[in-house]
Amino acid sequence: MKKKYLLNLTLAILVPFFFFSCEEDVDPPQPDFSATVSSSTGDISITFSDISSNSPDSWLWTFEGGNPSTSTEQNPTVTYSSHGTFDVTLVATNEGGGNEVVKYDYINVVQFNNTTWTEMDITVNSVTKTISVDGYVFFANINNTSMSYYAETSGETSTGSQIGLLFYWDETIDLSESSAWGLSINYNYVFINVTNYGYDDLYPFHVNYGTSEESIDYITIENDWAKKSTGYYDANNYMEIRAYLYSTPSSWVYWIENTHFNLPGESNQGLNLYWDPSKDSNAMNATTEFKSIKNIKGKSIQQTGTK
Repeated sequence: MKKKYLLNLTLAILVPFFFFSCEEDVDPPQPDFSATVSSSTGDISITFSDISSNSPDSWLWTFEGGNPSTSTEQNPTVTYSSHGTFDVTLVATNEGGGNEVVKYDYINVVQFNNTTWTEMDITVNSVTKTISVDGYVFFANINNTSMSYYAETSGETSTGSQIGLLFYWDETIDLSESSAWGLSINYNYVFINVTNYGYDDLYPFHVNYGTSEESIDYITIENDWAKKSTGYYDANNYMEIRAYLYSTPSSWVYWIENTHFNLPGESNQGLNLYWDPSKDSNAMNATTEFKSIKNIKGKSIQQTGTK
């Protein structure tokens, strides 16, 4: 009986030891993540995906510049409402412990500003947005400090036909240099508006009349006292702008640079033309203006070319 008792006692001591010694230590996670843009309408929404190794069971995210700024979800979605370059931090934990990874400058939110006189379309990574006059749009890059884009703008008729010149921007920008950019048109060009107070419609419309850069647009400028946007044109010294009377094609009104107006020689310059024959003198007059890009927090990009 004593030997059997000693054997049972020995087994009782050894069996728990055997099971405890066979349990493996759990390695802490090696945190990692990826991200995709889930929405780019208005503010930028980005979904983050946990791809950590060693099966974490809790997560703590920190999003510089994002909303929310922190999250404990495994795969959170974060909104960015301002331009900038932002870090993302993830701490992944399991019963073996936790580790942290920081990806610096991982999220790049870029703001494009329209400083021209017309709406423009801009395309980044096959996504196209329209920037309103004096407005802006956001695009996002993930883990990339450069961005390629294409934008264009022109004057248009109510049916979408081009008036004057079409300008385009076809660039790759360095996001470490700036995250806000203003698209502008240089001083070699001018945007023209016409207000017709006269007794007849005007048709057609000639800019730089009698020169090799003459542009003829077959548009009607009604005598309705409303400012009509035409398009962009070469801004030449002593340029003549001529519009014929619709009912009397042999007659015209005209405006000449250095006589009726002087261009300011600034980027994004505009010219407002007026015909008001009810006045005894100076029936054809004009005013000029330009849109300042100095208040834009970022860099100005002038057009790549014209079409």
